[in-house]
Amino acid sequence: MRCGEIRQLMPELSEGELHEAGDVEAHLAGCAACSLELARYRTVVMELTALRDVLVEPPAGFLGRVLAEVPDRQWRALIHRVASDDRLQHAVFSLGGAAVGATAIALLWWRAARRLTEGSPNPSGAHETETA
Repeated sequence: MRCGEIRQLMPELSEGELHEAGDVEAHLAGCAACSLELARYRTVVMELTALRDVLVEPPAGFLGRVLAEVPDRQWRALIHRVASDDRLQHAVFSLGGAAVGATAIALLWWRAARRLTEGSPNPSGAHETETA
């Protein structure tokens, strides 16, 4: 198998389901680039799974305050336009999906950076001591 064929299978492989070894596993055993890519996919899947446990509730009245900022006439016209045009519906859903994806990736980067900074030693290399 070629790298291009393997990369198309990365999402399924990253789930880690056990199955009989075959051409894919043989390629992964001999191709460092594909093995590294699979490890990256698995990391993203694990991090996204961990996000299920993180639930942040917006403050009370948040939605009302946001909607109050949008003038009523413009709001109704926008909803009517989106509801009546299939292309706009697809565009809105695509933008929403992109926003959710970007937010998930940003959260993963933030969590990874936070772990690195929390687990890293003092950058100066000096030991901190208490002084009286």
